Amino acid sequence: MLFWYYDEYSMPKPLTRFSLLTALCLCISVMIGFGSLLASAQSITSTTDMAKQILQWTNEERAKVHASPLTWDGHLAVAAQLHSNEMAKQSALSHQFQDEPTLSQRLSERGARFSAAAENVGFAGTAEELQSGWMHSPPHRANLLNPRYDHVGIAITRVGDRLWATEDFTTAVNRLSPDEFEKAVADQITKRRQTRHLGPLHMTSSPGLRKLACSGDPSAGTAFAAVPHQNVQMFAFNFTGSSPDQLPADLMRRILELPSGAYYIGACAQSDPGTGFSAYRVLIVLHQ
Repeated sequence: MLFWYYDEYSMPKPLTRFSLLTALCLCISVMIGFGSLLASAQSITSTTDMAKQILQWTNEERAKVHASPLTWDGHLAVAAQLHSNEMAKQSALSHQFQDEPTLSQRLSERGARFSAAAENVGFAGTAEELQSGWMHSPPHRANLLNPRYDHVGIAITRVGDRLWATEDFTTAVNRLSPDEFEKAVADQITKRRQTRHLGPLHMTSSPGLRKLACSGDPSAGTAFAAVPHQNVQMFAFNFTGSSPDQLPADLMRRILELPSGAYYIGACAQSDPGTGFSAYRVLIVLHQ
């Protein structure tokens, strides 16, 4: 039995840039202690059912470490199936064969949107051997139990008595329009002020800030010029995030300092065509 793991992720940075960190390791796992898996999977013969059984086992293990269950993702499952097919065809384990796109590109091409991604691959004789091998290999186990990931697609290709398997994990990015993302950020701001017993700030969606967010212009002066103002004190913030609850500490500090006031907001959806990672760039101008 042989297993490889692959982990890559992008942490949002201000403005438009993404970072990519990868690790690749070849691991051989000793298969021990999987009697309970064997007992629960003796009748499984369909590779589709095997994949769903592996998901069930994985979520049971995640519950033990208080990680949220993974949600099955059809886009990831298609990408995983194509890769398992290629490994079976090549009779080799790899995360990228010659002329094959990278992991993030493979997932993106199948319609997945995400801010982080990882992959486990391996071959074995049974589903329980696959699961036990991954769980007894530290890097594979780390991917399986990582609370950062919330979606997964698993696919197995059978050739003779050998199963070629791929697990693709992501931190999914919700498919929100700029207007929906702006409103979701506004909801987060209101909720956090409520915890301090502060009244809401008036929010205005700004087409000018939205245009700037898409342009990548980082200038605070340009942001000020894009919104109406009449000799009032203003503060400009720009940040990139994949979720509306990813609000910078300096922004929240200023928001919680204001007894009252208002703000303009503009958001732009961004995708890096080279990696497939997705996020939103947001500009906010606060004023009293």
